[in-house]
Amino acid sequence: MACLFVPQEQDSGLQLVHLLLACAEAAAKEDYMLARRYILHLNRFASAPGDSMQRVAACFTEALSARLAATLTTKPSTSSTSTTTPPTPFSPFSTNTLEVLKIYQIVYQACPYIKFAHFTANQAIFEAFEAEERVHVIDLDILQGYQWPAFMQALAARPGGAPFLRITGVGSSILHRVVGERLKDLKPHMFNRRVGEALAVNSVNRLHRVPSNSLLNLLAMIRDQAPNIVTLVEQEASQNGPYFLGRFLEALHYYSAIFDSLDATFPPESAQRAKVEQYIFAPEIRNIVACEGPERTERHERLEKWRKIMEGKGFKGVPLSANAVSKILLGLYSCDGYRLTEDKGCLLLGWQDRSLIAASAWRC
Repeated sequence: MACLFVPQEQDSGLQLVHLLLACAEAAAKEDYMLARRYILHLNRFASAPGDSMQRVAACFTEALSARLAATLTTKPSTSSTSTTTPPTPFSPFSTNTLEVLKIYQIVYQACPYIKFAHFTANQAIFEAFEAEERVHVIDLDILQGYQWPAFMQALAARPGGAPFLRITGVGSSILHRVVGERLKDLKPHMFNRRVGEALAVNSVNRLHRVPSNSLLNLLAMIRDQAPNIVTLVEQEASQNGPYFLGRFLEALHYYSAIFDSLDATFPPESAQRAKVEQYIFAPEIRNIVACEGPERTERHERLEKWRKIMEGKGFKGVPLSANAVSKILLGLYSCDGYRLTEDKGCLLLGWQDRSLIAASAWRC
């Protein structure tokens, strides 16, 4: 009979990890009765208002529960040809758009991850547009457009005056007009290219959600547009492997580092922190753990994989400058746990010894 770990006060974090891994292993082996026993124990010790390990364990416990719940009617779907009705895809955001906007603002102001993405991409685009008089940015996930006010200010301060700027947005937004929501449905004519425009294509935490076949077609279409620069920012994690247990372990390590970094930003009882965890990170964890087949959209890859993909479609790397980013960005945060590293011209931002987000730039 399998032994169920019971966390002790002195090593409760480690025991929670053991419980989570044991539960995931049972689920991977389709021993759902044993997995549910582990869930019962996890529900006793994983707590959303607790320390960072308890909080992340609560998110993973909920995700494992959702995966097991799907087995009451069917096993997690592994192909789009399943004869059962697929579960509703998990949304990374709340359906209340005003609440989403508020939570996004909290993340943007309190944590460096989104600012890192925007700062590095903006700097690369700004340098690529040097001396250009007509410039066009295609943002593959416009969201609320927080990235662009600072960029427009930088262009306005450029010696010789600001160029003529157009921004074309793709995706869902409550503040901006967009040309489409699904990247796989994009066509070249939607971008309304104009003669004499310098072009930049920007993607922040978006391409990992595009199915592999559609991704290659999308990159080929972008390459054919001959952009001056393509900026790519993605989470630095390998959560798209073929085996559930490997994905689970990678996700647990990744989000444990994320939740640790939140400790340096928010007090334990912070309502803002609870909202960030509930509406931003918990849905990502749930999608990675509970979903399979086309419903699993959070398919993160590491920088090395993105490098192979981009180079395979004919793109060449453009080195990013670390000095400006490190001085401007990390200087805004009082804690010293964030780390900025460079890898073959790409920049990675991490917490302690774990890289969490990677930025790169490309041209044809």
